[in-house]
Amino acid sequence: MMKNNPWKELNKIVNTKRCDPLNIFNFYWGLNQNNEYLFLLEHKNYEDWPSNKLSFNEINIEHYQLQTGYRILLTLKEINDWDIFYTLCNDILTLSKEIDNEKILLTVMFNRLQRWQKMFRKARTKLLTEQEQQGLIGELYFLKEFLLKNYQHSTALSFWRGPLGDKQDFGIGNNSIEVKTKLGTSSSNIQISSIEQLDFKTQSAFLFVLTLTNSNENSISLNSIINEIKEMINDFESLELFESLLLEMNYIELPEYGEKTYIINKEAFYEITDEFPKLTLNNTPTAITNVKYTIDLKFCNTFILSTKEFIQRFLNV
Repeated sequence: MMKNNPWKELNKIVNTKRCDPLNIFNFYWGLNQNNEYLFLLEHKNYEDWPSNKLSFNEINIEHYQLQTGYRILLTLKEINDWDIFYTLCNDILTLSKEIDNEKILLTVMFNRLQRWQKMFRKARTKLLTEQEQQGLIGELYFLKEFLLKNYQHSTALSFWRGPLGDKQDFGIGNNSIEVKTKLGTSSSNIQISSIEQLDFKTQSAFLFVLTLTNSNENSISLNSIINEIKEMINDFESLELFESLLLEMNYIELPEYGEKTYIINKEAFYEITDEFPKLTLNNTPTAITNVKYTIDLKFCNTFILSTKEFIQRFLNV
């Protein structure tokens, strides 16, 4: 769904508008003489804004004194990037609603801008592919259905290890799980992207396979499942952690991530034992250093676990 553009409501006569009249902080949408899009915050104490310099290729950031107080001014250099800029601004506005102290707000805002600093260009120049979107949907579905519903939210999010560079997607103590997402039911194949992906070092290991089908009715998209999770999370720190993990996965909310929609067709759990068909560092010649391979799951039925069995063994609930 396309975002509403708040800057379209502005002109040379009315060139600023308060973002949210109910917000206790003074955030404004703005338009300058060059018709560049602005986002402003007016505050009281200069020293509360960190002195470290923030530098974006696409956004100019200024901090200066007014007749009374100070202003932080973000100016978008390229109007075609307004949707990402709006997402950044709205992200800060959303965070501000959980804060009642101006000094804390400025620290949180600065930290959030540092995250956006590394993500802004990457998100525009390299959108997640459809396959990458499907893979992320699979991980988020597992997080939503099996972790957030069974653990404290901060604890559940700490189990999501993939965004932090771990070989497997989730880990709880001596248990690991890899999530695979595939499209359609005609093929039982899944793709394994490295030797290490199913070379578990933990005591127990599992594979969760989510099958999606293209659909426009009662469907989910990458954006919608993320919004569902955000609605589930009920504390500020956990929401911050979740959004940080999403940034590590190169995701920011863009209209493009709402265009591909699916229904959940099937979900299945497999126990990864020594007998499960897989490559590991131990059974692969040392000279082979980079491997991608396919597993046909129709030959893996003996390793299937019911959802109940998986919950009992992996989640211990």
